[in-house]
Amino acid sequence: MRGLLFFVVVIFTVTSCDSPRDRRALSSTPSDIGQSSASAARIDLGNTTTTTPASVIPTDAQHCKFATDGINGFADSSTHLGNYTLCQSSADKNTMYFQLQTPPVSTTLPVTALSICFIPTTSTGTNSIYVGNPMCGQFTSPTAVRKITFVKFAQYQNAVINGAIFFKDIGFNYPSPFNSYTQTMTLDAYRICMQVISTPPYYNSSYCQAFKQVNQYVFKQF
Repeated sequence: MRGLLFFVVVIFTVTSCDSPRDRRALSSTPSDIGQSSASAARIDLGNTTTTTPASVIPTDAQHCKFATDGINGFADSSTHLGNYTLCQSSADKNTMYFQLQTPPVSTTLPVTALSICFIPTTSTGTNSIYVGNPMCGQFTSPTAVRKITFVKFAQYQNAVINGAIFFKDIGFNYPSPFNSYTQTMTLDAYRICMQVISTPPYYNSSYCQAFKQVNQYVFKQF
C-alpha cells in the first residue's frame, strides 16, 4: 500500500508546529499532514476536467500505469479506496491523472456514487504544505481516466506540487475533540485540523491526531 498518508509513505505522526508562523506549513515528516487554509474554495471536478478511456493514454501520461480493462494494471492500492492510479503529468506538475477500480458508494445516503476530494501538497525538507483548493468529483467508470488540474493558492504559485491527499467525500464519527456523536465530513475535519494546528499560541494538534486515528484518507507522493 504505497502512498498512504495524509498525509502514505510511513506511519503518519503529527508533531508540534515549529515552522515559520507566516507560512501555512506543519513541521513534520513528508508523510504527515500538510497545513493550509481552512477557507479554501471547493472546486467541482465535473466542470473543470476531461475524461478519456484508459486505452487512450495522453502524451504526458505515457509513463503512468493504467488498467485498460478496469481490472488489471492499477499502480497502487489502499484500504480506503481500493485499487487506483494517481499519476502526475510529465509536462505540467499541476496536472494529475486518476483512475479508480471501485467507485465509492454510500450505504446510508440516497445517492448512487460518492465524490472523491483531492488536495495538492508540496514537501520541502520536513515541511508538508497544502497549496491549493480541494477538487471534488465522482469517478463512476473503472475504465476511465480523469485529468485533474489543481488550482494553487496565490501565495503558492511558485510551489511545485509533488503529492496529494484524497478521500471519499463522506462523514465519519471522529473522536474527541470533535463531537463524536455527530458525523463530520472528511473535508471539514481536515480543514478544522489545519486551522487549529496553525492558530497561536498553542498550535493544538489534537484535531489532527483525531483525523489520523480514523484513517480514512490516502496520500500519494511523487
